[in-house]
Amino acid sequence: MNKKMSYGLIAVSTLLASLPATLASANDENLKTTKDIQPISTNTEKHAEKNETKKISPYDIKLFSIHNLNGFDRGADALYRNFDLTTQLTVNYPYDPYKDKLTYEIVSGPANIGQGEIEIPYGGTIDFSDATTYPDGEYVLSLRSYVIDEFGSLFDTGRVKMNIERVAAAINITGTFDKINPSTITVGSDKTTASNIWKIIDEAGNVVATESSAAVSQATLNQLPEGVYTVETTATLISKYGNPVLDTTTDSFLIRHPESTTSVVGTYNPTSITGTKKITESTLTWEVKDSNGTVLINGTGNTVPVEQTNALGDGSYSVFFTEHSPENETSVSEGSFKIRHPETTISIDKPINPEKVMGTQKIADSTLTWQLLNEAGAVVLSGNGPIISEKQLASLASGKYEATFTETSPEGETHVSTDKFLVRHPETTTTIDRPFNPHSIKGTQTIAESVLTWVLKDESGKLIESGSGTDVPTSLLDKLAIGTYVVTYTEMSPENETHSSQGEFTIRHPETTTTVNKPFNPDKITGTQTISDSELVWILTDAQGAIIKSGTGSDIPTDFLAQLKPGSYHVTFAEKSPEGEMHTSTGDFIVRHPETTTTVNKPFNPNKITGTQTMTESELTWIITDKNGAEVMSGIGSEVPEKELLALLAGDYTVTFTEISPEDETHSSHDVFTVRHPEATLTIDKNINPEKITGTQTIEDSTLTWEILDIEGNVLFSGSGSEISNLVELLKGLDEGSYFATLTETSPEGEIHTVINGFQLVSEVISPPLPEPTPPDKTNEKPETNEQPETNEQPETNEQSETNEQPETNEQPETNEQPETNEQPETIDSGDDSEEFILLHEREEFSYVEYEVFDENTADSSQTIVPASTIAETTKNNASLLPKTGDKQSPLLPLLGIAVVASSLVMLRRRNKN
Repeated sequence: MNKKMSYGLIAVSTLLASLPATLASANDENLKTTKDIQPISTNTEKHAEKNETKKISPYDIKLFSIHNLNGFDRGADALYRNFDLTTQLTVNYPYDPYKDKLTYEIVSGPANIGQGEIEIPYGGTIDFSDATTYPDGEYVLSLRSYVIDEFGSLFDTGRVKMNIERVAAAINITGTFDKINPSTITVGSDKTTASNIWKIIDEAGNVVATESSAAVSQATLNQLPEGVYTVETTATLISKYGNPVLDTTTDSFLIRHPESTTSVVGTYNPTSITGTKKITESTLTWEVKDSNGTVLINGTGNTVPVEQTNALGDGSYSVFFTEHSPENETSVSEGSFKIRHPETTISIDKPINPEKVMGTQKIADSTLTWQLLNEAGAVVLSGNGPIISEKQLASLASGKYEATFTETSPEGETHVSTDKFLVRHPETTTTIDRPFNPHSIKGTQTIAESVLTWVLKDESGKLIESGSGTDVPTSLLDKLAIGTYVVTYTEMSPENETHSSQGEFTIRHPETTTTVNKPFNPDKITGTQTISDSELVWILTDAQGAIIKSGTGSDIPTDFLAQLKPGSYHVTFAEKSPEGEMHTSTGDFIVRHPETTTTVNKPFNPNKITGTQTMTESELTWIITDKNGAEVMSGIGSEVPEKELLALLAGDYTVTFTEISPEDETHSSHDVFTVRHPEATLTIDKNINPEKITGTQTIEDSTLTWEILDIEGNVLFSGSGSEISNLVELLKGLDEGSYFATLTETSPEGEIHTVINGFQLVSEVISPPLPEPTPPDKTNEKPETNEQPETNEQPETNEQSETNEQPETNEQPETNEQPETNEQPETIDSGDDSEEFILLHEREEFSYVEYEVFDENTADSSQTIVPASTIAETTKNNASLLPKTGDKQSPLLPLLGIAVVASSLVMLRRRNKN
């Protein structure tokens, strides 16, 4: 059978000759409570220094390979391999990882261990931690390796011998205070045959002393500085096989001494005085002495209370801190300081309005500051130094003040001294209740005991009045003239200081003026005001006082004035000053505009045309124009003279009255009228046995009537219309003879125009014809000619010449002409009150004229017979007034009040105006 072999490792660790070292000191408890000392190590180390006599290879026992790692291979001894001072063995053995196992057992030695066989796990580590308790001597170790197969258990065994020897080093430190400042240190071991060497190591690891002896000398200890030290000693023992056995042990001790310190913060009045101790367990005490060495205050602890030192009087002091160590050693430290405190003073030269305020300081190198506080506690001034200057004091406003001087020592202590004073200065005020026309002027004084006076001057500086007290009398103000004034109040204090205040005011009163540039129809009305910031208003009223318009400003708008209706007006300007005073001025004016009227009493043939004017001072003119606008006549006055109207020819007229006012304004009014007169025409177709008698009228709406009269003027037939109808039938019943036909046109205005013509009735025509019949006349005179108007032309057989001459057959002999001197009107009474016949003889001609006389007083019209003598007398010295041939109107007749209708052979009738 082939076997697979494996090797394993057995590590046997033994710690031999390790004996605990103890300190039997009675002061162990003290050491444990001391912070400066670390606990002393009692660890004992075994040192197996390799000191082989010869080098040998590992000894194999059967298949075991054994090696002493920490001891010495001594060589074979009979069947055993000897190992000196064994601490660890290694064993290698081939094995089957699936079937083998490995064990060990201590089988003999100085003591019966009784552990039995112990299996070792492959690849594991065996720790013989209890080997340190094995007594010195030789021990036999049995090793076994098992193989288990189908044939049962088989094992291999090997043995080794181990020699165990130990030595234990020892240190003994003694002293009054145990290991603090020890008095003796000795070293040794538990084997008398062992040798010892010691050394002292400081905290930095430096060896400060070493010696091969049993004790550390006192001299060496005394030389050690303070600190924690380690004493180390090594005991050396030689084994039976000649190998050294070593043991080293250490212990520690403390060298310490009290050493206090004193710290004073601040040379003067220290803010902190503290002391320190070197040893925690020490006791620290302090005391303060004066310059004589007398203890003034003392205590324990590391701080001197500042309150106690500050309570000391000024002076120099020493402070001592003493450290009392647990070893009854003492250490004293010392410091010094001075006590000083600021103490300022203040002095004020006067309690009222001081000029000098001073402060003092106690410490020369202190800082001295000052403040001035008002009654409210607010700082109004501040500074450094011992003096508040006079200038600074003079700048203070009136009031109560507190002066404080503060001395601040170099140590930061302060001392304040205070005092109070009063500042009062006369400070008057002048109060004028308003800048213009004041009602009240008052002055005030700040000091009740002061004297208050006032002075009033005008703007030139002239003194008006002066007095004392707070008020300028109102009666004085009321009497002041207009102007600017200055009032000055002066307050004189009990300290003879003065103060003045002024006020200015102006005396002014509104005084408006009203200017109307024209008394009539003004186009500019202005008002003035004496005070620029016054309010200027105006009111315009009519004659009844009713307000027409009002406004503000200095001008009444021109366009408004232009719109005023005629009438009397009153304008008032009112100036209201800012002080509420009022002044008014007035003006009166009249608005008048020419406004004429034109009155025509009748639209046709007016006999009265008048105009009116609104102003008596105006000039009133009139003008009459024809329908073409051409001037016919004009004049001045309120009435067109009737004679002028009578002189107008027939036609359409416009009469215009124009009023020219004194202001050169004009106004015109006009009216229209028509001048028309009835002017009938009569046409007899034949002078003898007429068959047709017709007539015409000039006015369309006139009335046309006709009559047939006999020679005596008796009306035989009458009718209306422009033609006598059935004339032949009417004339058949008449006798032969002379007859008259009349045609009368009566206008709507009641004017009458009558034409008369004669004809003859004969049974047989005789040549030459009878003369033209004429109206009856006592003298039987006939006019030289029978003039007809141009419009009344007869048929050719009866055609008249332009001069209206009768045909030659009808001419009268010249002997029948009446001389001019015989012209007399003759009245023929027809027996009817409504008819009168007049014959006017003019020059060599006879004319029948219709006339109408107007009464200027009653405006009634009537027909009046004017004797020829009157006409003659009127025309005696003015031949130009006589009618001319062909004239329809004689200039003479209007002068006589006669309205001429025609110049012809006419019949006159007097009729009332209807």
